[in-house]
Amino acid sequence: ACYIELTDKEDEIIAESKKNQVCIVEDNQPLADIQPFVLFEDEKTNLFQVQMSTRYLTRRPTKEYMNIVAVYATDPNLLSFLGQVKGFYNFANAIKFNVNTSLTQKSFLLDFSSTVLLTILSVLLIVFRMIDQLMRPMHNLSVASKEIAKGNYDVLVHNQEQSEDMRELIGQFNEMAKQIKASRQGLDTHNLYLETILKYSFGVIGLDKDRNIQLINPVIGKILAVDNEQQFVGGLCRKISDKNAYLEPLFSMAQAQFEQESGEWSEEIELTLPDRHVLLSCQGASLDTSGKALGYVIIVKDISKLNRAQKKAAWGEVAVRMAHEIKNPLTPILLSAQRLRNKFLDTLKGKDLEIIDKTTNVIIDQVMSMDAMVSAFADYANTPQIERKPTDLNALINQSIALYDAQSNISIEFDLASDVPELLLDANGISRVLINLVKNSAESVEDSRDLIVSVTTQYLPSEGIVRLSMADNGDGFDEAVIERVFEPYVTTKVKGSGLGMAIVQNIIEQHDGRIFAGNVEPNGAIVTIEFEYTKENV
Repeated sequence: ACYIELTDKEDEIIAESKKNQVCIVEDNQPLADIQPFVLFEDEKTNLFQVQMSTRYLTRRPTKEYMNIVAVYATDPNLLSFLGQVKGFYNFANAIKFNVNTSLTQKSFLLDFSSTVLLTILSVLLIVFRMIDQLMRPMHNLSVASKEIAKGNYDVLVHNQEQSEDMRELIGQFNEMAKQIKASRQGLDTHNLYLETILKYSFGVIGLDKDRNIQLINPVIGKILAVDNEQQFVGGLCRKISDKNAYLEPLFSMAQAQFEQESGEWSEEIELTLPDRHVLLSCQGASLDTSGKALGYVIIVKDISKLNRAQKKAAWGEVAVRMAHEIKNPLTPILLSAQRLRNKFLDTLKGKDLEIIDKTTNVIIDQVMSMDAMVSAFADYANTPQIERKPTDLNALINQSIALYDAQSNISIEFDLASDVPELLLDANGISRVLINLVKNSAESVEDSRDLIVSVTTQYLPSEGIVRLSMADNGDGFDEAVIERVFEPYVTTKVKGSGLGMAIVQNIIEQHDGRIFAGNVEPNGAIVTIEFEYTKENV
């Protein structure tokens, strides 16, 4: 304040401030409950005066009090604002109802107030409606975006009663949602295809740029006879061959191909696994983008069955030609030799008789041998269709091998599991397999010792297979041919066509089974047959 004076209740000055002295009120001082009122305002000098009584500064009633008068110099704008406040205060006082106000004035003021209130409410409703029309499409787009983020690609936003720009925006959003859905479906289909391939078809090994294994699928374990293949993830391929020495040729070949940096390569390799001999098709490629190496991939597929099928088809074609080119002339040769014997054996004597008898016998024996060979070859190439029915495997074994057990120099030992379930088998075909295997065992004993054949059956529910094993104490398979024992004409015997084991394998494969051959210590051979079993297939 620029001037302050203190007066008593009689308005006599008790004290006043000096001229050109500014008075300042200290902060945090208690204020009166009753605010001071303005006495005058002077717009020309920008001054205004306020007065306050000290009786409002105490809570107790008092008769003795003083008045404080202060004059302030202020900004013109503040002074104008104070004038507006005072005018509004006077207007409010003017519209107060009292007993002297006429009914017409009361009605007018009531109607006016109602009209103003309704107008304000109407304006607010219109504003809220406009805001809703503007924000609802944006809200719908936001909700739809969240649904798409959650994986719901069927969501669409309706564009009715919207502005042209908003309809265009919503239309583009819906089109984007449709494209995302189509892309997602295509990606899911592609992923399912890849997962199916990785799970069932091919063995895949994925390597990083340092040739450490980053991916190895379960098919690799089945193809390469590797247990717990996932334990090798993070290491080099050498770790696999260190634990499985028979795989060294495979990974050495892959290492050499990658070092040549030939990009893509394809090779076939034969491996002898612990339980079988396989032919593998191996393919590899370097993975890179924009000239930057990312890693390598090795794809392995067991083509043993395919290779056997191709060989069988080729042998079948040869068998047809042999039947036409060889077997047909055998009949007249045989008849001619028999006719010579009938004509000259009774007329010739001495040395001539001996020559005719010996030569015609040789011709007849060789013709019969060639005819048997061609017939056996035809049987191998044209294996008859089988008729599978639920069959008790143990009973079929006893029935098929019973005649051999009666021979004096052959002893059959049975160890047949009682829990072996019925299998879908062709009884004639499996009986032929059993007879051929016992016959091969009997022919493998070259000395005078007795032959012992052990027949064992097992049911392995955890693997879903029934296993049949036949082991003997013969001389076993020759190491030179054991890897190709199921191929046609692979034999070390003086007698025989070399087709017995090939025919056995054909019959087992017709039953969707597997067959393995090997030697046992100290001497002898073992043939193992595995049939798949599921309750749904019987």
